[in-house]
Amino acid sequence: MKSIPTRKSFGLDTLKACFCNLLLATLCAFASASAKAGDAYAIAVIPSSPPVTLHEQWTPFLERLTKESGLRFRLKLFQRMADFEREIGDGNADFIFASPIQTVVARQMHGYVPFVRGGKPVSIGLFVRKDSSLRTIDELSGETISFVGNKNLCSVLMRHLLAEQQQKIPYTAEYSGSTQNVIRSVLLGKSAAGAVFIPELENESVTNREQLRLIIETAEVAPHPFSAHPRVSRETRELIKKLVLKMAATKEGEELLKTMRLPAPVAADYARDYQSLEIVDIRGLSDWGK
Repeated sequence: MKSIPTRKSFGLDTLKACFCNLLLATLCAFASASAKAGDAYAIAVIPSSPPVTLHEQWTPFLERLTKESGLRFRLKLFQRMADFEREIGDGNADFIFASPIQTVVARQMHGYVPFVRGGKPVSIGLFVRKDSSLRTIDELSGETISFVGNKNLCSVLMRHLLAEQQQKIPYTAEYSGSTQNVIRSVLLGKSAAGAVFIPELENESVTNREQLRLIIETAEVAPHPFSAHPRVSRETRELIKKLVLKMAATKEGEELLKTMRLPAPVAADYARDYQSLEIVDIRGLSDWGK
């Protein structure tokens, strides 16, 4: 027959065991928290340029941010847009610099919070040759329309606009790879129309611009924001936002941020800047993660 432990033996042995377990758990938790606190924040950046170029553009900014904040950061760069989209889906990055439509998906999936963005909203225009007989969207039925790529903001929003017309417009989408190629395709008559960011036309020659005619324009959209995962504290977000805005107040910092596609930064607000894009079938139109 098993003996019932006495009050003395039960209390002493159990107390020792509980104390040891509690001490071990506390030390493990402390070690884990200390390791986490010492880790660098991971920043995933949209692959708008080759990784080598992005590294050159972002490293000076992060070095300055580290110096002024006392925090450490590490870049996560990607060869393909699909890889970046999957990174957003995994929610591993502490911060992301992403397009407005990717920001919406990041918010829906993990609650990422945009906190600073470029200051000038942009719109997308659908252009035809100036001498084209096409005057309205309906007349594009059965024609070829050129876009930069199926995942680009200008492409997704313009294709959404076309899909929202009362009478569905059948057309052939051609993905040209760059704004310059889209414009060239239209000017050479390979495509009946092309969709590009209106501000990017300023980089084209006057001769090319004068040969194009706008037939429809989207509403303005706030540009790419810097967003934080909810696990990043509000205090950290606010500190980084403050330092970014402080950088923009200097000529050197202004040029640095412009290179990173964060010109004239302002505070970002999801509800004001990006929530309206939730009506777009972003994942469907962009073949998300593929």
